[in-house]
Amino acid sequence: MSIKQDILNLLNKNVGKIISGEELAKCLGVTRNTVWKAINTLKCDGYDISSHKNTGYILNEKVDIFNEDSINSYLKEPHKIIIYDTATSSNTLAKQMCQNGENEGTVIIVRSQTNGKGRMGRAFISSSENGLYLSIVLRPNIRASDSLGITVLGAVALAEAIYNTSNVPATIKWVNDIYINDKKCAGILTEAQLNIENGMLDYAVIGMGINIAPPKDGFDKEIEDIATSIFEKTAPCGYKSRFCAEIIDRFFYYYNQIENKELYMQKYIEKSNIIGSEVDMYVGDKITRGIAVAIDKNANLIVETENGKVAFSSGEARVRKKGKSL
Repeated sequence: MSIKQDILNLLNKNVGKIISGEELAKCLGVTRNTVWKAINTLKCDGYDISSHKNTGYILNEKVDIFNEDSINSYLKEPHKIIIYDTATSSNTLAKQMCQNGENEGTVIIVRSQTNGKGRMGRAFISSSENGLYLSIVLRPNIRASDSLGITVLGAVALAEAIYNTSNVPATIKWVNDIYINDKKCAGILTEAQLNIENGMLDYAVIGMGINIAPPKDGFDKEIEDIATSIFEKTAPCGYKSRFCAEIIDRFFYYYNQIENKELYMQKYIEKSNIIGSEVDMYVGDKITRGIAVAIDKNANLIVETENGKVAFSSGEARVRKKGKSL
């Protein structure tokens, strides 16, 4: 953590109060001149800091700090975190890093994605500063046939992180969407590279896009009836760092036990919002209509059709409401 960041954190914890340069220097083990230089840099960065002669410095409003240090301050175990202001997508960056030998556990965050991706090749709108867009580099020792487990445990971890940090209940729409009050709040996209020789994964990346609060101008018209966010207006100051850390902690709690399917599958089923619903199942160009009756131990969606039960391991389930498929 940099001296500048340490000073900002101390001022932020004592917002509205004057802290002397001597106190800051002593606390951080640096000279007062170093403190003075860091304060001036923070002012140039746009922070509203007042200098009071012979008394010290004061941060005039609480700052919502979101950076590598602020996230790691909440984590149970430290992670390498890389934040980009703008990029195509966090998953694209993560895959490039995997191909270049990046270690497992690295977290890539993009403040604004120019080409965010969802499932089925869809675009994922992700330009809002009120969202969180992150990807995690993984090197799982699993077969490709078991890779759905990464998405499943990721969905459980994300739903739990939302509730643990906001007290807002979240549910899961098979296979990878997070819902709040029947509207989509977040999506998950897992991508991987297969080793054809042994059927194992060379690497995987799991990407998450979450609406923390609504965009300043509201959701776009085409999604305003189906999209929502964790908070109706704005998130509490400092929430994004705490929330991001909770996602990472919860994810690795399950990922480090990925072979123990019962641990996360039961929670995944309990949080499902699709069981009992009439659905249209889209797999390629084929559409199958039926009732979603269960999710089995391998995360397959069981649909009761007019020709009997069918197990789906992939595809898209659209819940039918009032004759329409959503």
